[in-house]
Formats: sequence, structure tokens, C-alpha cells
Amino acid sequence: MAQELEIEYKNMLTGDEFAKLCTAFGLKTSSFFKQVNYYFDTPTFALMDKKTVLRIRAVGAQYDFTLKQPHNGAILETHQELDDEESRSMIQLGIVPSGEIEQAVTKIGVDADQLVLIGELTTKRCQFPYRSGKLFLDHSLYLDHNDYELEYEAAGQGSGADSFNALLLEHSIPRRSSKSKMIRLFQATQEKRS
Repeated sequence: MAQELEIEYKNMLTGDEFAKLCTAFGLKTSSFFKQVNYYFDTPTFALMDKKTVLRIRAVGAQYDFTLKQPHNGAILETHQELDDEESRSMIQLGIVPSGEIEQAVTKIGVDADQLVLIGELTTKRCQFPYRSGKLFLDHSLYLDHNDYELEYEAAGQGSGADSFNALLLEHSIPRRSSKSKMIRLFQATQEKRS
């Protein structure tokens, strides 16, 4: 099991701001790779109620099963690598692979047998070192939505906020809230149903 505390800062972008940042950092289409996130919850959204996200991220033939939980102002991520069969069973049949993630879900009081696929979101992502952390530029596609996001993973909270705010100011990008990809997907699913 791999666990890590993630300190991240996010901001939604317009298409023009995304393009300008790509130009500023010398990024090309080939700088981006594709990842598909499959999100899971119970039919009553028990994980969402606990501000917890469960996903499988597929990048090529690699599958990272991740549980993201709030933890002292940061996000505690628990990772478990899956093989192709385990990933397919979870996505298509809701069969949760045994291991650390199943145990962690049960520990927070959610029945792992109730987990179902909520939806999938495809992201074209570029990531690279920036100051003392890592910068991510994401172009996400889900249902009939298309959005852009800037994310900064920092080594520490104080310096991370300063670096992120300075980057936004330098590129004249207004501060905008950024809901998690899971929440954006969920809201798009709800819109489609109504």
C-alpha cells in the first residue's frame, strides 16, 4: 500500500487561459498524455457525504486504484495498483479488489459491496516540476462537458499557496474555485438526468 499526503491548489481556467499557459511553458500537443478516471460511490453517495473520492485511473495499461480522504487540511491518498482483470471487474461488475482500499472504505463505515461506477472522465494532462512542487494542466472531457484546470501540488502549505497565487497573478488569471473532477462529473450527470 502506498499512502501520501497531498497539498494541492486548483483553479479553473478558460480555454484562452489554458492556451496562454501552454504557450508560456512551451507545451505542445505531444506534451500531454491521456488518462481516464473511473469514479465509484454507493447509490446513496456515502463516500461523497464523507468528502471522499474513490477512483481507478487508467493510463495506458496501468491502473491506479485511489481513495482520497480529507486529512488535517490536506488530502490523504491511499493507492493500490490493479491488474487489467481487477480493474475490469471493478468497472464493469462492481467487484472490489481485496486489499488496502477495500479495508479503508470499510473502516470509514461504507459497505464496499455497495460500490458502483458513477461515471468516467477523460483528461489530457501535462505535468512538470514547478518551483518546489509540480504543476498540472488538465483538459477534461466528460458527458457533453469540456473544461480546463490548473493544479499545483506543493511540498508545503504556506509556500505552496504563495507560489500558486504568484503564478495566477503573473499570468493575469483570476482566482476561481475548482470543484473536484468527481463533483464536476456528478453535477454533469445530474444535469443530464433532469
